[in-house]
Amino acid sequence: MAFPDLAVNLIYTVLCLVPGFVSLQTVTHATDLEVELSEFEKSTWSLLGSGAVLSMSYFLYVLWMGVATGRFALVRSVDVGWVHLVAFYPVILLVVVVLGYVTAKVLGRTLETATRTQPETSR
Repeated sequence: MAFPDLAVNLIYTVLCLVPGFVSLQTVTHATDLEVELSEFEKSTWSLLGSGAVLSMSYFLYVLWMGVATGRFALVRSVDVGWVHLVAFYPVILLVVVVLGYVTAKVLGRTLETATRTQPETSR
């Protein structure tokens, strides 16, 4: 028995949007930023984060398969079913947390450097 198309699309949507949100939350918690984002900004940054993480995971998978099989070939999305995506999901979440943490550290150093180089204004 197969899932209805609507259920499969919902699974894909959740699996593809959650990584960006987790990455965004990792960045905000690791940098201790007191930034209030609107729902639109959260959605936009989550979507961009998901795209970056899923792209990075895809190319890591292609690289892994290339090293394992000796044949470097891009994987078509038709070849990856939702069951495989769910099985690979813990790796995606690990990549998300690492990417969010690295982004937070780079952002923290950038903000720290920017505040140190700004001249003091006297009142």
